[in-house]
Amino acid sequence: MTHKLSSPFTEPMPHLPIREGAPPLARPTKEDMETFPQAAQQVLTANWAAQQSYLTAPDMNLSWLAGRHILLAGATGPGLGGALATTILGHGQAASLTIVARDLTRSLGYETGKAMQAQAEAAGWGNRFHWLNSGMALEGKPLAQMVEALQEAKADRVIYVNTVAAALSGLLPNMPTVFVKDADETGAFQWQLTPLSEKEIEITRFVMGEMAVQFPQVLAEQGISVELSAFADWRGSLDKISRDPAYPEYGRQGAYSTSLYLPKATIQAATRAAYHTPNRMIDVFFPMMKTRALAFIPGGLMMAGINETLMQKEHIRYRDVPELAVGMLERIGRALAGDDNPFPRLDAHDAHLDEWMFEVIARLNNDENSDFYYKRWV
Repeated sequence: MTHKLSSPFTEPMPHLPIREGAPPLARPTKEDMETFPQAAQQVLTANWAAQQSYLTAPDMNLSWLAGRHILLAGATGPGLGGALATTILGHGQAASLTIVARDLTRSLGYETGKAMQAQAEAAGWGNRFHWLNSGMALEGKPLAQMVEALQEAKADRVIYVNTVAAALSGLLPNMPTVFVKDADETGAFQWQLTPLSEKEIEITRFVMGEMAVQFPQVLAEQGISVELSAFADWRGSLDKISRDPAYPEYGRQGAYSTSLYLPKATIQAATRAAYHTPNRMIDVFFPMMKTRALAFIPGGLMMAGINETLMQKEHIRYRDVPELAVGMLERIGRALAGDDNPFPRLDAHDAHLDEWMFEVIARLNNDENSDFYYKRWV
């Protein structure tokens, strides 16, 4: 006799408030906007102050940057991409650095782009540095602008790194509802993920996935070859069982079980297909990073907070974004030197905590007398 397995993540926890959808995009206030220029400079300064100590570590070698042309997609703001840019600018030995982003002109991301531009000008980069805010594209004016910038930098062969964050959290057609624990100043609550439209699904799959992996071929057609492509990933995208409603694990990765895995699956498939071919790709796995993008994922900050608590209990050192950016560049250097691993892991220090974390999340609540009161874990 067979019976339907039930996931604890498909049923709402009693007495825990429910909110439908996903965290909204918050519009910055006038006061916020006034702080962005100073905050942007602080981001760059803090990144580089941290990274200098990592660069001097005995096993950290970024000498491969010398004489190479670097193209970073999604590399403004206080996240991984911005930290990659500050490392390369601070190191100073790259033949050129081209940064492609798409930020609102009144945003912290845009102001970090301006600050990077000013830093590059002050350091005498000249035509070796370009910051383009027209976004990634496979055709049209934005592509033409990228090609023109690369040609101006005399970049006929590039290292392409994509850390773009542009995906939507929700349910695919005919999939069971998933409930995701989260918290704010009012206490713990649970998101009830809602269905995505066909257009939203296509955007999620295309921008971070299909366009990202097709871009090297488009560049090649413009006379610019890609020596190596590198992408950023997270291990939640590998948890295929969590996407199957037939298993009790369904939904345990929150929105990564329902929609956010889509672009990562595309990147992983392209990386596997490129293994031991001239089209060299690596897909680098990162731990949960407390970046601004995490706040837009239902339960993202909650999950990262629990993970950090478990790391403390296990006496595992936390790796911050500036350090991980240096680590990614080091893995790119290894790949260029012949390292054969298409899926480097920068999350090996905390990946083994996931099973524990899932048990905590399933029990998390708002009861101050409970062992799983959310403030005990976040």
